[in-house]
Amino acid sequence: MYSKSENRLLGLALAALLTTIGAELLGSQLLVAVGVGVFALAVVALFAVMGVVLAVSVARGSDLSALDATATERPR
Repeated sequence: MYSKSENRLLGLALAALLTTIGAELLGSQLLVAVGVGVFALAVVALFAVMGVVLAVSVARGSDLSALDATATERPR
């Protein structure tokens, strides 16, 4: 499950990548530089948000993800 910020950052990274490809085809070096910079920042921010989400879910869900003992000990 992804958060809204993860989805938005992924969309920004993809848009920057497509912009960079289009700028390369058009031959605009300034737009290529801006696209690469925005892409790099979006990817770094995406990994930072993913790390925070992972740390929060591990800290919060340690007892929530445990299986019920009665559900695991039923006969087969």
